[in-house]
Amino acid sequence: MERSRFKLHALSVGIISALSMNAFAEEQIAEVDDEIEQIVVTATKRNAAVQDVSVAVTALDAEAIKRAGIEDITRLEHVVPGMKFGQSGNEVRLALRGTRTNNVGTEAEQVVGIFEDGVYVATTTQALGAYVDVDRIEVLRGPQGTLYGRNTFGGTINIHTRKPNFDEVEGYLNAVVGSYDRLRYEGAINIPIGDTFAARFAVMGDSHDGYIENTYVDGTSDDLSDKDIDYFRGAFRWSPVEELDVTLRLGTSTSKGNGNAIWGYQQIGGYIDGMYSPGHLYSDAYEGASEPSVFDQGPWKVARNMQSGVDIQTDFYTLNVEYDFDFATLQYTANLTEFDGAQWYDPDYTDGADPVNSGFVGWTSTQDTTSHELQLISNTDNALEWLLGLYYFEQTANWNWLQLNNDELEVPHWDRDGDYISDSFGAFAHVTYDLDEDNRVVGGLRYAEDSKQQRDPLDWDNADWSVWPPVIPVLYGQGEKSTWDKVLWKLGYEHDLNDDVMAYAQVSTGYRAGGINGAGGNGVPASYDPETVTAWELGYKSTWLDNSLTFNASAYYNQYEDMQAQSFVLINGNASEYTENGGELDAMGLELELAYQPGNGLNVSAQLALMDAEFGDYKVSKVTGLGDINDRQSEPSDSPLINLSGWRPALASDLTLGFQASYDFDLADFGVIRPYFQTSYVSDYYASDFNLDGVKQDGYTKSDFRVIWQSASGTLEAQAFVLNIEDEAVLNRVAVFNPGAAPNVASLQANWGNPRTWGVSVTYNF
Repeated sequence: MERSRFKLHALSVGIISALSMNAFAEEQIAEVDDEIEQIVVTATKRNAAVQDVSVAVTALDAEAIKRAGIEDITRLEHVVPGMKFGQSGNEVRLALRGTRTNNVGTEAEQVVGIFEDGVYVATTTQALGAYVDVDRIEVLRGPQGTLYGRNTFGGTINIHTRKPNFDEVEGYLNAVVGSYDRLRYEGAINIPIGDTFAARFAVMGDSHDGYIENTYVDGTSDDLSDKDIDYFRGAFRWSPVEELDVTLRLGTSTSKGNGNAIWGYQQIGGYIDGMYSPGHLYSDAYEGASEPSVFDQGPWKVARNMQSGVDIQTDFYTLNVEYDFDFATLQYTANLTEFDGAQWYDPDYTDGADPVNSGFVGWTSTQDTTSHELQLISNTDNALEWLLGLYYFEQTANWNWLQLNNDELEVPHWDRDGDYISDSFGAFAHVTYDLDEDNRVVGGLRYAEDSKQQRDPLDWDNADWSVWPPVIPVLYGQGEKSTWDKVLWKLGYEHDLNDDVMAYAQVSTGYRAGGINGAGGNGVPASYDPETVTAWELGYKSTWLDNSLTFNASAYYNQYEDMQAQSFVLINGNASEYTENGGELDAMGLELELAYQPGNGLNVSAQLALMDAEFGDYKVSKVTGLGDINDRQSEPSDSPLINLSGWRPALASDLTLGFQASYDFDLADFGVIRPYFQTSYVSDYYASDFNLDGVKQDGYTKSDFRVIWQSASGTLEAQAFVLNIEDEAVLNRVAVFNPGAAPNVASLQANWGNPRTWGVSVTYNF
């Protein structure tokens, strides 16, 4: 209760401070030579300066992306207030404003919708893809359900890659070498072909040894969390007339290596009949197991005797068409994405046991995804701005567990082989109406309908091929199918205090579809329901000191219902995850962003997020071994549920603080040297919804330092950097479940962030 009172007090102080900035700024006298460039974003599906949209959005242009060292989603948390990055194996588990990604896999949905060039990134595995030749990134906080295709429940990440241009041949080449034998190259070239056609090609390769030393084999060949990525994208743009603009993007990406583990690569401890013990607990529970000769020696030093790996390939094709009808612009986006991947690991977390046989080691999946989105956006300069849209998404995916048989990976006989079929339809409208010069109302409406089906597998072995078409028996009956629909809405009000200051208030709803459990029929529900959110927000956006300083604030209160929880069930003695609806969660918070660029070479930015998030009535299935967790056993005493009421959701810090600063030393004809320092502080949190001993991450600080040199012409650039100077080991995910081999043990499977790394890079721009 005292923590909530403190947070409410801090929230009110922050709002008052934001609204009093006007008085502060008017007392300042400053001479400035430069100003902050306003980034144009498409957060509301139309071009607008970031300071002019009533959305809590962090916008990063290409220069900011480069300074922050953002090469994929893993580093966005350092510049986005309140965002927390979690990971297990190749699965991204983001957390934002109290919500978090728990369930992963083909049938799972992300809590923060990710879109690349307008296309929804369908799975948590694909969310870890590289950012190559990126023009800007926009991170919208809070539900955006009336404007975006699907699963913008906690927010939206928009990645915009560079389009071909018709002006000139230009591009860049970049090379990075660093610790852990890292070698990365990236390049792009823009080629105009006449006045109406242009092509742009981008390539990238990135490899390094594993960050997690595996002591079983000498050398680095079996080290975990290594990387070997290759990426190619071609973009072709055609504009035969002024009104028409067509861009086709196609590309491929592969990721290989040893990986780590799908639920966490280290057993940091566990509960035996309700009592917590740190370290490894169940090596002798596996058939043929022996005591490990070497126990894990820290978050980045382990001993594993079984092969592990990741092998993922993604191919994509995206078509963007724009046509200007004068009164409105028609935009059409279509995409086809093909995904094929597998991840596997040593499930006993030791250098003991059988190294070539195991009944469960990971997963394999193939996915085909198509989507279409049509928008009509008004162009007329009058009091009413409007947008109409239609959206359709379909995914056919196959997801299976893997076993290891004589050192060969195969799908076990007990797993269901049927496809998952997902489709989503949306019809939406968004309007802004000017009441007068300083006041506007904003409204949005969306109808969303989602359907999921687990199609039963076909029995190819017993098919009758003597007739045509052949008779192919179905193994498991009719299969499970569920459909959900929801009307989402948004209502907001904007007020300009002056030409440089805007305040807004809004309320909106969000929705994340339910799904089908692959473990259905094994004592768990065959399907689970959608989760919803009602989000209230007050916002403040301001520019000061002749556009050299921006200060933005947003205060929110989110009410979540039917939140989806990750749970586990034993199938043939092996743990298999499934999803169920846990219940309620309330989150309130304050987010502040400041950027200052006085024009004398100094560039400073900072982010602050305060949050109070905790579960209300929230019940999930018991985990064998945990006991009653301090009387949290639900009534009656033999109930299969545990109540998490009053606990905090995974990765929910009370306080996060980020600070970035650089200074340009002008060397005249010798160019510019720019030292850049970045640091963040994160208060304590739990890496799981289960707020248990062993799961808590204490508060920490992580800092990076870069020295960047740019030639006077801007043609050459060199950089040296150190990331995670403190060499801080940070828990970013813990799964709590019974492994199957030890019935009385609740295992804590952990994933840690990266250790300290360093490198140097050289870039040539032409």
